[in-house]
Amino acid sequence: MSFLDYVYLPFAWVLEQFYNLSGNYVVALFLFAIVFKLILLPSAISQQKTTAKQQRLQPKIRRIQARYAGDQKKIQEETQALYQREGYNPMGAQGCLPMLIQLPIIMILYNVIYKPLTYVIRIPAADIAALTKAVNKIAGESNAARQIEMLIMDKFTEISDVVSADVAKQITDFIDNFSAFGVTLTTSPSFDTIKNWSASDTGSKLILLIPLLSGLTSMLTSLITYVRQKKQNPEMAKNPSMGCMTFGMPLMSVYFTFKFPAGIGVYWIFQNILSAVQMVILNKVYSNEKVMSKVLVVETIQRRSKENNIKMISKMKDKD
Repeated sequence: MSFLDYVYLPFAWVLEQFYNLSGNYVVALFLFAIVFKLILLPSAISQQKTTAKQQRLQPKIRRIQARYAGDQKKIQEETQALYQREGYNPMGAQGCLPMLIQLPIIMILYNVIYKPLTYVIRIPAADIAALTKAVNKIAGESNAARQIEMLIMDKFTEISDVVSADVAKQITDFIDNFSAFGVTLTTSPSFDTIKNWSASDTGSKLILLIPLLSGLTSMLTSLITYVRQKKQNPEMAKNPSMGCMTFGMPLMSVYFTFKFPAGIGVYWIFQNILSAVQMVILNKVYSNEKVMSKVLVVETIQRRSKENNIKMISKMKDKD
């Protein structure tokens, strides 16, 4: 096995267990998405708290900007000094750090999802190689290696004779459970279905639900983020880039679901739904008011402790 296989194995094992438990790949994907959200929950909570601290610092930042208006260098210096005094990391609030943490995990998860024969039902490598060779004879050698197992499943009835009867049955049973909305998740939504709507079959039409739901669920998370940003920082919400992010991301989500097998699109939908639910819960549990109140309590305790220490030092000096 390669080094990456060892990296993928823990995630693959989780997906395999969920499939064995549920007997359905779509249900396994949903449970898998929940686990992914739980893994990243500490990062999401940290970002929520950091954003609340950012709102608390806004009045002080505006005073700095008013005091040193026209001197951008001084504004930056004073703002940075304020961040250091307050123990605030602007990178966390802007979402860069959480995204850097998430990207490697997302790439690992997608690679696991792309190879269900290898990672979920554990088809031997020799059989995968034989099936790959057979499917390339039918579909051509230009197929992306990442999507080859999806293609094998899509064309399996034509190439099943290259593996043993037991392996063929195992793959066939898996394909029967590898569906959503009445369509197999190995296929990709197609723009041709829209162009030739009247002539398209029912399965091709149903699979268009995946890009549609992907766009709608992505829009939901974008709107929740926008409303929250508008409440916390009205000036930033007026920035045209916020509008581009709010409506641009859902459009990109729709576009990319046409480029990937439907299984990836379904996973994407689950992630969007869970992200929206997580945002609503965290906004309530870790609201700005609650976080700021806790920060003020901690600061009050620290200030009083510092005052008491100063008084004790003063009394000791007086005794001397």
